[in-house]
Amino acid sequence: MLETGAGNAAAPGRTRPAGAQPGPEPVAVFNDPPPADALPADPRTADPGTAEPRTADPGATTDPADPAPPGLLRDPLFRGLVDRAAAAELSQERMRQLLDAVLSVASDLSLPDVLRRIVRVGCDLVGARYGALGVLGPDGTLAELMHTGLDPEQAAAIERLPVGEGVLGAVTHHDGPLRLDEVAAHPAAGGFPPGHPLVRSFLGVPIRLREQVYGNLYLGEKTGGRSFTAEDEDVLVALAAAAGMAVTNARHYDLSQRRERWLVATTEVTAELRTGGLAEDEGLALLARRAREVSGAELALVATPDDPEHLVVRVADGRFADEMAGARITTVDSLTGDAFSTGRTRSVREVAEATRSRSARTFATLPDGIAELGPAVLAPMTGGRTPVGVLVVLRARGAAPFDETDARMVHEFANQAAMAVGFAEAQRAKQRLALFEERDRIARDLHDLVIQRLFALGLGLQALKRDPAAADAPERVGGFIAEIDQTIRELRRSIFSLQQPVNGPYSLRGDVLRVISDATVTLGYEPTVRLEGPLDSVVPADIALDLIATLREALSNVVRHAAAAGVQVTVAVDRRATRLELAVHDDGRGLPEGLSHRSGLANMAQRATRWAGRCAIERGPAGGTRVDWSVPLGWTAAAAATRGLEGRP
Repeated sequence: MLETGAGNAAAPGRTRPAGAQPGPEPVAVFNDPPPADALPADPRTADPGTAEPRTADPGATTDPADPAPPGLLRDPLFRGLVDRAAAAELSQERMRQLLDAVLSVASDLSLPDVLRRIVRVGCDLVGARYGALGVLGPDGTLAELMHTGLDPEQAAAIERLPVGEGVLGAVTHHDGPLRLDEVAAHPAAGGFPPGHPLVRSFLGVPIRLREQVYGNLYLGEKTGGRSFTAEDEDVLVALAAAAGMAVTNARHYDLSQRRERWLVATTEVTAELRTGGLAEDEGLALLARRAREVSGAELALVATPDDPEHLVVRVADGRFADEMAGARITTVDSLTGDAFSTGRTRSVREVAEATRSRSARTFATLPDGIAELGPAVLAPMTGGRTPVGVLVVLRARGAAPFDETDARMVHEFANQAAMAVGFAEAQRAKQRLALFEERDRIARDLHDLVIQRLFALGLGLQALKRDPAAADAPERVGGFIAEIDQTIRELRRSIFSLQQPVNGPYSLRGDVLRVISDATVTLGYEPTVRLEGPLDSVVPADIALDLIATLREALSNVVRHAAAAGVQVTVAVDRRATRLELAVHDDGRGLPEGLSHRSGLANMAQRATRWAGRCAIERGPAGGTRVDWSVPLGWTAAAAATRGLEGRP
């Protein structure tokens, strides 16, 4: 154990500042545990004799569970450092170095950069050759270790980095700083890992975030072969207190940044899945890719049920994606199956070791690449009572493990995705129900309107067959023909309703058939219709509107002027999809001579001219009227505007 009496005695040459009142001996200050909230000499909890009483900042928070915002922490931090340094009787030069170091540490909000800067600054302050900062995991061992002082060759020669045992672990369990002249003389010393340089002098200080030890700052081998002094210890304790505040600020900032990235990813993925659901692998691929990117993982995969006893990897993104895609995983003896069956998120530090411990047989069935992966989070995608799949994110072997915040965010991300999938499934079920209801309606209409009419028509024809020479036979045959025409219209209407889903995409064919159906009432008969080519896919919406308006005008003219017994309508796109044509031919009395009101005909011509097309209205060879309207395809409103052809009638 550390000899506290000798280790904390006032160093030779120290002098108390002029005018300072006698206070507690320095040994009492640094042998006591750090304050519970890790704020050095916080003005709200300052020790008597070490600082003048101060009035608490009215803007500062008093809730221990709610840390003050970064802006309110800086001033108490520097006041506390001054008080602690004065109590330790640091020289002005060391005081200036300490304040410069604190400014350097507090100037960054990136957590990894803050940790690395703490190590470098600590080495500079006390003249240490080697330094490291170990972040403690939930089990008390080192989850991360950042070091300085080793060149790349030395770092590569170390077979295994320390995990927090021996002297390093003693710092965690020690009440305060641990200062050693000879590391090997400490009872907990267990030697150095192979390839590690020899370290004799040692100084370790815990870094606390309020009442919890976040990690430890380790310094070794003071320059010149000397031992670390009590003043070095005082300086490092003050730096550790400032480091705790800087780490707190950086963690808050890092947490807000991570939450923002997960929120953006959740919004993007749920929007995709709401429209596609599990039936669309593109949505699941986006889910895996965004989970991997945001979590900093090497591999992400989504496994869904294949049968009651197996899951199948539907999509995988990242390293080893090709090997993992399509892999079948048992639900009984696997980590993924456990997450799916229990509905609980699980986090492991070494996925290969955890999988082998769970089931050696399951481990043997997985691709070889799993041995190169390390920390993992397995989150069930639970949007309702039962999971619909499992999202797994895996980092490289040796990478930082997922903390509780990471696991919770992956869990929430997976649940949001599952709810989006459930919404998409519900929408599809609603659409299927609407389709079934529509089919039931059509079946009722066919039974009530068509089948019964055909049955009555058959009975009438059987009766006419017994007496074909009856006086009213021609009239009865005409009635039968009218019934057949009406039946054909009913069938066509039913077929049309099947082809046009509610809220479906726009269909030019559907619009043409609707216009024909409307005109049937005023004409007294149904026109003959022929539709050719990819009308719904290549005709722009603006041109389609002009075609429909022209068709309505042409049929209206047939009703008002032609007195025709039949009309033939043809709408076609040529094979090269370069031209749209509309032809309306009737067998009436033809275009009247000297027609005074020609606004409708002019409108039809203008609609063709707008798209650089043509419109011809003339008498047919065998009588009647022919309307031939055609436009080239590929035109846009902007192209038409350049020709000065804009402006609809």
